[in-house]
Amino acid sequence: MDLGLAGKNAYVTGAATGIGRDIVRRLAAEGCRVFAVDHDIEALDAYVADESLTTVATHRADLSTLDGCQSAANAGVARLGGAPDILINNVGSGRLLGFEEIDDEQWHRTLELNFFAMVRTTRVLLPLMAAGEGGAVVNVASDLARQPEPVIVDYAASKAAMLSVSKSLALAYGPGIRVNAVCPGPIWTPFWWKPGGFLETIEEAYDKKGEEAVAALVEDRGIPLGRFGLPDEVAQAVVFLASPAASFITGVALGVDGGTVRALT
Repeated sequence: MDLGLAGKNAYVTGAATGIGRDIVRRLAAEGCRVFAVDHDIEALDAYVADESLTTVATHRADLSTLDGCQSAANAGVARLGGAPDILINNVGSGRLLGFEEIDDEQWHRTLELNFFAMVRTTRVLLPLMAAGEGGAVVNVASDLARQPEPVIVDYAASKAAMLSVSKSLALAYGPGIRVNAVCPGPIWTPFWWKPGGFLETIEEAYDKKGEEAVAALVEDRGIPLGRFGLPDEVAQAVVFLASPAASFITGVALGVDGGTVRALT
């Protein structure tokens, strides 16, 4: 299926690993020029080189800061020769902590990277997009934004805030700009398997190791599809929402979660 993205310019945050790198690859495969931003420029550059993504330009930035967001957005506009046609706010991180373990410093760290990076980047780029030919914004949130759990409360709250702002922007900037969100469920990324990642926490919680711990979590959460998702499964949904193939879709929060969220909202 031709998504009609050939020749489009895209700006992607959190592009070095996980979902972000698959978004970059998918956009490049559709014929987009991509400006990819991440603090881990070594990993991002290595990935772009390994995949021979010749239409992808990389940029190092600390998106947890105002200056990092603004300088990266301005660099993207300069490199792309104008406002992007597509903006993907993907950067984010979190820790599996209970409510009483999350101090003010941790709350601020989470909100700065997960929520304010989206706000600050969009605040620079969206007016430029609206003043031009328009385009599409896709914000990568989480199933926890719609169905919070007892732990990782700060992460869930930051992602819920993303959904609220996404819907507001869909109203404020339509019809020229479409703004949507995707809500991934458990996706097998470094978020889980890196040292100190979620896998270690669930191994301890279920007193199981590796795949057995993952299987216990899948069963406990009652995921209908019976497994974790893959980054590329989310990337495909993101690229679809960013494309003309989704031309009558705006203001939605699309679950890519294997069925973890089964409510009507």
